[in-house]
Amino acid sequence: MAFGIIVAALTALVLLILIRFLYILHWSGKPLHGKSRRTYSTLIVLGSGGHTAEMLNLLSVLQKDRFAPRFYIAAATDNMSLQKARVMEDSLINVVKC
Repeated sequence: MAFGIIVAALTALVLLILIRFLYILHWSGKPLHGKSRRTYSTLIVLGSGGHTAEMLNLLSVLQKDRFAPRFYIAAATDNMSLQKARVMEDSLINVVKC
């Protein structure tokens, strides 16, 4: 009698694990939410000490059309950061035109 209970419990456990596995497999291929076409205004603060390069690297992997418009802030004495940002923005415009 005890052997029958153990077999039934193991069968139920295996069945639950299989159902959970199939559930995860089914939902893993589907996006959690529908694709949003919403855009986000983005503020980029540029600075010295490698901060500008880090920010531009981050921006290079963002979805350009989703994070727009982009606003840049830099110190009045920091001319190089704004020039680098302008070059990057110009390159984005050229990529879109092609």
